[in-house]
Amino acid sequence: MDANVLAKEMIEHFGEDVACVARSFKRLYVTFDPDELYPVWDWLQEKLPGLRFGTSTAMDLRQGIGVFHHLPVNGTPLVITLKVIAAKPDPRVPALTVKVPAAGWIEREMTDLVGVIFEGHPEPHRLVKAEAFPDTFPLRRDFDPERFKEDIGELPDF
Repeated sequence: MDANVLAKEMIEHFGEDVACVARSFKRLYVTFDPDELYPVWDWLQEKLPGLRFGTSTAMDLRQGIGVFHHLPVNGTPLVITLKVIAAKPDPRVPALTVKVPAAGWIEREMTDLVGVIFEGHPEPHRLVKAEAFPDTFPLRRDFDPERFKEDIGELPDF
């Protein structure tokens, strides 16, 4: 399916709840509020039988923490990116793991490194950081490596 056609169909179905940008016939970006994740996922699954989970990424943006789920469609060149923005300082989004168990580890990694809480995640314990690691998020804009070194008792560089 062409990304432009899919964008039009999504806007017809979801109205103002989604914003769609087709960058080419094979690349679609869909932005929506976090509570729309499951309805959007379910609609796409029904519409595109070859839809699968590729990976997810998170980024500290000025307006909040962006969570991006990248979804290729088997047998086509189409890749869809679902984008939600979670408000800081306590970013929370629904766990895609509820629908796609393969998203489990990447969501846990994003929790450790960027501080996103994936609500409903079946295994919310840490993946990358040790339990004793301070509650800081090394991939956030406000992370201070010097203060972190002090917090963990690391000696200064000479």
